[in-house]
Amino acid sequence: RALAAKGVRVFYTQVFRDNFFHADAHAGNIWVDSDPARRDNPRFIALDFGIMGQLSDEDQYYLAENFMAIFNRDYRRIAQLHVDAGWMPSTTRIDELEAAARAVCEPYFTRPLSEISLAEVLVKLFRTAQRYELTLQPQLILLQKTLLNIEGVGRLLDPKLDIWAVARPVLQRILMQRYSPKRLAAEFRKRLPELVTHAPDMPRLLHAWLTQQVDGRHELRMRSDDLAALTLEVRKAQRRTVAAILGTGLLVAAAMLYGLDAGGPRLWSIPAAAWIAGLGGLWALLAAWPRR
Repeated sequence: RALAAKGVRVFYTQVFRDNFFHADAHAGNIWVDSDPARRDNPRFIALDFGIMGQLSDEDQYYLAENFMAIFNRDYRRIAQLHVDAGWMPSTTRIDELEAAARAVCEPYFTRPLSEISLAEVLVKLFRTAQRYELTLQPQLILLQKTLLNIEGVGRLLDPKLDIWAVARPVLQRILMQRYSPKRLAAEFRKRLPELVTHAPDMPRLLHAWLTQQVDGRHELRMRSDDLAALTLEVRKAQRRTVAAILGTGLLVAAAMLYGLDAGGPRLWSIPAAAWIAGLGGLWALLAAWPRR
């Protein structure tokens, strides 16, 4: 039982933390250390590294979030993630895809969790999504095959293995580590040169866009009763643009304060001034986010 659970944990750690996974993990390619002292904490020995897999940061994020959405039975989230990931056209009807995901997943939840195969759910979900022009990169197809192998080996060792109970906390922990304030600050610091390069262009781009609106370069034909609604939308768009510029500026300032190692009080080794600027920037960007 310990061996089966550890195998699942190792696989999810390889995929979502190390981003380098063994993609031919059938039973013949997995040995186990026979040392009796390691009985409660068995050690795997992987063989034959001829096929290895790796995901982009975006695919890692969207796949992990898809798994969590499946765990939570959040079918609208599943549908939205498929579109946001670029796996499906932006014109896809979210409500139709949500209904299709529900039709695939719900029958599985009538069984005990220990009898549900996450790999099988994922494969059927992707197969259903192909009706909506799903396009998967080869590495994701490779991951599906590997996940089926891992679950098969795990259930061979422990037929009552609850894949969901083992995988869920691993995913939650990895996502928390991946998007912790320290990790995000380091990522933001890495992107600081790009932000500093493009930030000065924002006022010019905003001015050009507003000038186009005033000059009527976006020709619109409308009935008079639509004019008031359009005027309101334009004003909202202008306010969102200003908030976006303010938010970007504050985030750049936060990154600079962090990068320059500003003095003063600190929280989790990050200067308090950087926290204030960063949170202010995030608040402004959230205010700029369009509401549906």
